[in-house]
Amino acid sequence: MIAFDTVDMGQGVIAGVTRVDTSVLPWPGASFGITPSADAGHVERSYEMLAETLGVKRNSIVTAQQVHGKTVVDVSARVSSSADALVTSTPGVIVGVKLADCCGVLLHDPIHRVVAAVHSGWRGTAQNIVAATIEHMQGAYGTNPASLRAHMSACASGSMYEVGQDVYDVLSAHCKPLPNGKWTFDNHEAIHQQMLACGIAESNISSDSGCTMSDSTYHSFRRDKERSGRMLAFIGFQ
Repeated sequence: MIAFDTVDMGQGVIAGVTRVDTSVLPWPGASFGITPSADAGHVERSYEMLAETLGVKRNSIVTAQQVHGKTVVDVSARVSSSADALVTSTPGVIVGVKLADCCGVLLHDPIHRVVAAVHSGWRGTAQNIVAATIEHMQGAYGTNPASLRAHMSACASGSMYEVGQDVYDVLSAHCKPLPNGKWTFDNHEAIHQQMLACGIAESNISSDSGCTMSDSTYHSFRRDKERSGRMLAFIGFQ
């Protein structure tokens, strides 16, 4: 079994975000991206354990190589392409994005039976990958943003996430100045405003207010550097 937070995204949908869990595997425990602290075998075993926990086949869990861009890929099976948002309408397929301070956004269109998992760090947020994903869902499936349910995972919080000029230049509306000449950046609020601008109803947006940097039950690259593992935010149809 793997520890994860269940996210209520509607009837017939399985969704959640994993936590730090070293009950079976050594540090970083269950981890879903190859890093200096978790080799390919370690990561594959993590996926197998998650599949066992969810009661699905390993090959039904689909992820991609994340590059902090805004590429959206529609999937029906396991893929190896580079993307930061995965969309599926295929029953039994679970799409997921890997996290360690970035925000994972889960979307569900209950009318057209389509879901998406989105990786939105500051670069993804600056490129408005959430809007790109919703536009894809509109074009491919006829999604009405007002019908979407959305969830934001825990991420580096607006009180802890210290950034420099590069982030301020593109996301200044969500930055607060610090005495050292840098800023803190509130990724949750930036994404929240982007979702509202796309037409998602406020009442259909939920979030985990936890801070990955200050709470050790989340993986955090900013806190643990190369030791950090990767969580998985995932969603699919049962």
